[in-house]
Amino acid sequence: MTIHSYFCSRQRRGGQNTCVRFPPQLLALSILLASQPTLAQDYFDPGFLNVLGGKSEVDLSAFNQAGGMEEGSYPLEVAINQREAGQFTLEFKKNAQGKITPQLTPAFLDSLGVNIAQVPSLKNLPTEQPIDDLPTLIPQASTTLNLAQLRLDISIPQVAMKPGLGNAVDPALWEEGISALLANYTLSAGRTSNSSSGTTQHSNNLFALLHAGANSGPWRLRSSVTHTRTDNSGYINQPRTNSQSTRLSETYLARDFHGLRSTLLAGESSTGSDVFDSVPFRGVKLNSNELMLPPQLRGYAPVINGIANGNARVTVRQNGNVVYETWVAPGPFRINDVQQAGLSGDYDVTVTEANGEIRNFIVPYSSLPVMLRPGGWKYELTAGRYDGNMTQESRRAEFMLGTLIYGLPQGFTLYGGALAAKDYQALSVGSGISVKNIGAFSADVTASSANFAETQQTGQSYRVRYSKSLISTGTSVDLTALRYSTRNYYSFSEFNGQGFRLEDGVSPWLQQRRRSSFQTQLSQQLGSWGSLNFRASRDDYWGSERSLTGLALGYNNSYRGVSYGVNYAIDRMQDSNGSWPENRQLSLNVSVPFSVFGHAPALQSMYATSSMSRDNTGRIQSQTGISGSALNQAFSYSASQGLGNQGQAANSNLSAGWQGSKGSLSAGYSYSEDSQSINLNASGGMLVHSDGVTFSRSMGESVALVSAPGAAGVNVSGGTAVTDSRGYAVVPYLTAYGKNSVGLDPATLPEGVDITQSNQNVYPTQGAVVKANFATRIGYQVLMTLKRETGVVPFGATASLINAPQEENGSIVGDAGQVYLSGLPEQGALNVTWGDNPDRQCRVNFNLKETQTTPERPVREITASCVSANEKA
Repeated sequence: MTIHSYFCSRQRRGGQNTCVRFPPQLLALSILLASQPTLAQDYFDPGFLNVLGGKSEVDLSAFNQAGGMEEGSYPLEVAINQREAGQFTLEFKKNAQGKITPQLTPAFLDSLGVNIAQVPSLKNLPTEQPIDDLPTLIPQASTTLNLAQLRLDISIPQVAMKPGLGNAVDPALWEEGISALLANYTLSAGRTSNSSSGTTQHSNNLFALLHAGANSGPWRLRSSVTHTRTDNSGYINQPRTNSQSTRLSETYLARDFHGLRSTLLAGESSTGSDVFDSVPFRGVKLNSNELMLPPQLRGYAPVINGIANGNARVTVRQNGNVVYETWVAPGPFRINDVQQAGLSGDYDVTVTEANGEIRNFIVPYSSLPVMLRPGGWKYELTAGRYDGNMTQESRRAEFMLGTLIYGLPQGFTLYGGALAAKDYQALSVGSGISVKNIGAFSADVTASSANFAETQQTGQSYRVRYSKSLISTGTSVDLTALRYSTRNYYSFSEFNGQGFRLEDGVSPWLQQRRRSSFQTQLSQQLGSWGSLNFRASRDDYWGSERSLTGLALGYNNSYRGVSYGVNYAIDRMQDSNGSWPENRQLSLNVSVPFSVFGHAPALQSMYATSSMSRDNTGRIQSQTGISGSALNQAFSYSASQGLGNQGQAANSNLSAGWQGSKGSLSAGYSYSEDSQSINLNASGGMLVHSDGVTFSRSMGESVALVSAPGAAGVNVSGGTAVTDSRGYAVVPYLTAYGKNSVGLDPATLPEGVDITQSNQNVYPTQGAVVKANFATRIGYQVLMTLKRETGVVPFGATASLINAPQEENGSIVGDAGQVYLSGLPEQGALNVTWGDNPDRQCRVNFNLKETQTTPERPVREITASCVSANEKA
């Protein structure tokens, strides 16, 4: 018996094991030589790959070192300081030290956020000059290539980065998208039957909503159409009645101006609510678009100042969560780009020095919606006509409005504005400030002048707002606001609706003029004891002794997966006389997951729920039932039984819903002794583009159209969509002006289809439809053994399909001459190379007609001969 030994190594790409068999004499010699001291670098003799004799024919010197690679161009995912920057094709070449490095340029580094103008060694270089040794130009900078993941990590000290960038996206990457028509639709239909006095009344209802739009370049056209229809029958001494209405609304044309960081809109919309109360209008609006700013520059957050003794890591936590982390150079540092997270919650700052020393300090943080960082600004300019619909008619006054908000140092923000119409003028001015441990305050005053039939009414409205979070006690004052208006103060909405009748169904107090208004929201975290939430509001009005009070107090907790809560609320409920008395209600609810009873998959998404409520009239109502989901949460269901103590009819309720990749469907049924009802609902989206029509779920503002020709039924972006029979799908929700990753799940590709890349990054503008094209290779997947002369094609050779697209680089031949190829036609030829000389090249003709696949072997396997030009001769 002959004893052999094996040398195995794991290749970086794909994680495949490669094993080489050694005769025992060679193994002993290797051990003897390895025991001698040496200063030479590690070297793997390619001859080991051809131990049967002869000389190795493949050059593997480029792979002698960890991470070794050949020179050339590579499509890579680039990250700078652990921040994803996008996908780029970079050139790799040997530098003066003999290392293969990426050929970066000052222009490319500038686009990544490197402060080229402030780095002495870079600012005078030509913008397109290749940089092949980055650390010599920027001390402590580095590049790390992960070839297995096709990712290049660039590390740059913070001192050499532009301030305030963080996760900023270069505006040059923003995509206006393709020309397309898009629409979201909602359909709801129901039938209710009530029995009383020996008769049965029927009511049929239909509601349809279509929110449609068109995109062309930077232009966005949007409009909404609603249709309602009601049929009533069976009422004593009353004929059958029906009513219907169709309304077109929210029609506008808009586009962005990136240089101004603004959006221009013409049509129907609403003004902002930062300075004046928001009002609907028809006209033109130009306003700043804060979404164009990086997330860490939006809103307000305090500046963090400190001193680092060396190269230190600064970590910022809020409520125990890390919200920011960066490296700083020795000396003073100033951080002003921490992303806003809520309106309050102090920053816990940790400075970790290179020697392990740790220092910690607290930066108090409280903010209000109107506040901005130093140098931040927001504005709005609007000209149009009031377009409110609370009253059956209104003055429809034409007006002009302008507002401005500006952030100042030391936590100050100034804001103000003016509104002018023919018989109405208003002026507002205010300021906000963050006072460290005390909290954030803002105060403003608005003065108005309104003319009514030769009577001029002049008044003022004063407003104060406050916000604060106390980490030590777990108390958060989310927002508290107090407003008082004098008797003759009119808001613009009140001026336009004064003296006109309210529309049916509108709450009556909306026509009254507010005298004072108070609202507050508080929350208290109790650790393992749960949490308390409190919300209260109170409004009173001029000319009325009545006040409008709202209150909600809740306690919530869970124990071993069982959730429970107690809530008390004050609201208003319309009675049979058409008035709106206060309704006080105390409720208790419990939710028990079936997972507490076992680990069976069917139990993990089922819940038993029960709720009970009692109002101020002594009426008690209860609901008990089960709910859950199945089929990866695509199917949902619920069943419940309701009871009451004051003659309320017991009612039974059933509902079921389906959320698919092309829309959603749901149905419900309710039954009691004297009534029953049934309802059906459907919603979804539709995108019309140059290649046809693609259906989807209901879409957000910015979406992506995925094109993967021939790849049907493939999951897209974590299951948010599935490609149709032509390989198209819509990713329904994208973040405007930010990086969005759109990917295909290779595990769901149909047989005979492969993709060259499974993920793309897109950067849509607001309302854009961006296209993500995925190149597909349609054909057979084959594991081919390549024979040559008396042996096999050498390890490391490259096999590529003749006449294949240029972007397909071929596959590497592995051990025993085996190579995996995808997208092959039934007949064709391969070009195999392992050097530049003709004797290191050969050609393979293949025919896959007789090959088959099985569930156990989904890849076809054949053996083929590789014939060189000399052999042909």
